[in-house]
Amino acid sequence: MTARKLGLCLLLLPAVAFAEGRYASVEGLKIYYEIHGKPSASLPPLLLLHGGAETIDSSFSKVLPGFAATRLVLAIEQQGHGHTADIDRPFSYERMADDTSAVLKHAGLKQVDCFGWSDGGKVGLMFAMRHPEQLRKLAVSGTNFRQDGLSPAATKWLRETPLSEYPPESQQAYERVAPDPRHWNVFAVKWLEFYLGAPDWTIEQLHSIRAPVLVMIGDREGVTLEHAQALRQAITHSQLAVLPGTGHSTLLQRPEWVLDMLGDFYAAPMPKAQ
Repeated sequence: MTARKLGLCLLLLPAVAFAEGRYASVEGLKIYYEIHGKPSASLPPLLLLHGGAETIDSSFSKVLPGFAATRLVLAIEQQGHGHTADIDRPFSYERMADDTSAVLKHAGLKQVDCFGWSDGGKVGLMFAMRHPEQLRKLAVSGTNFRQDGLSPAATKWLRETPLSEYPPESQQAYERVAPDPRHWNVFAVKWLEFYLGAPDWTIEQLHSIRAPVLVMIGDREGVTLEHAQALRQAITHSQLAVLPGTGHSTLLQRPEWVLDMLGDFYAAPMPKAQ
């Protein structure tokens, strides 16, 4: 069976019903994570990192069943997101990467492949920089590393659109599982200010990443194609995949493409050490 046929078949699977939800205590934060699937003889576990102001389900419901059909999957909800309550500390990508590392140790996983969507891709990149020994391969989708990597239209929309006019799906996903569903507005404002105010990363920082990286982007993204190419060029062992006719929510628009490309990427031999 070809990879494409396998991806299409996996899409017909029902929603994963065997998730095992757990919590890891990390420096005063109770981080929620789920375990899906079973260990693979040939692949390490797959770590999933959701988008900003999203949950595991709202980011990965279309692709998680496919991933879990072939390997063990661990998915995390970061500080303030989903089941993980917020605490009185600022958001930072460094802390999220360190929290992620701690959850993997708590779960007894020494090394993983990783897939980060949107803001989760930034967490994945920071994880690759700060905890390289825990990462084999990384794929990111719709991810920027500088503020000017967002298109002017995307930046304008994020800065000027009131929360009341945001698409309701993220809020609904949050309210279904959050410890305090009424905290949405406070959380969303805190996250948005963090996201738009986060410092840029240098080419030198990205060049320190030794893991193979697949950079995925839709050709109608809020992140520009030029920026995605710059991200690919900054990382030694990297590839760029541009998905035609897709925007930021490629996972929802063409999940079979995601399953195909990531299946091939993770299965490919590791590059020779230089």
